[in-house]
This record gives sequence, structure tokens and C-alpha cells, in this order.
Amino acid sequence: RVGGSLVMLAKGNRSTQVTQACKTHGGFYLGSIGGPAARLAQDCITKVEVLEYEELGMEAVWKIEVKNFPAFIVVDDKGNDFFEIVNATALGTPVQIRK
Repeated sequence: RVGGSLVMLAKGNRSTQVTQACKTHGGFYLGSIGGPAARLAQDCITKVEVLEYEELGMEAVWKIEVKNFPAFIVVDDKGNDFFEIVNATALGTPVQIRK
């Protein structure tokens, strides 16, 4: 396959389309702590390479190699969405975890 990523890393939640794409294509969306990003970059990123659309700057497609980078799964390959689950739980709404 070409033209897609199986692992994305960012902060915040993502759209329903991203969740569905993770489920359909076996991808993962990882989240990390937003505040100490500079320190994490200094300590954990070992290699950075632009793969596509370099002219877009930070919106380009990047390959970033990391070591001991603290991240958690926000959306998994089954379509489970951490933010959706937390919000539903806070509202007292039952949530079915996909296995």
C-alpha cells in the first residue's frame, strides 16, 4: 500500500473519519503530552525525514524515529476512541469497547 500512514502522532482528538480510517486500515493514532514537547523532542527524537509535500512545512508528511517516547493510544485499530470513551463515561453513557 502507498499513500497512507499506519501510525499518527499529535495532540487532541481527531474526526470520525480518522477513527474510521484507523479501523478500516489497521492504523493507530497516538497522543502525547502537549506541554513539554520541546523536551520530548530533545530527548526522544533520533531522526527526522520529510517524505512528501516538503513545501507544506510542518503540515508535510514526516517520518520521525523516536526512542522511549511517551505516547498513549488515542484511537486503535478497532476504532476505539479514547476521547469518545472518556466523554461518554463522564456523561454516564455506556460505551462498548471493540475487540
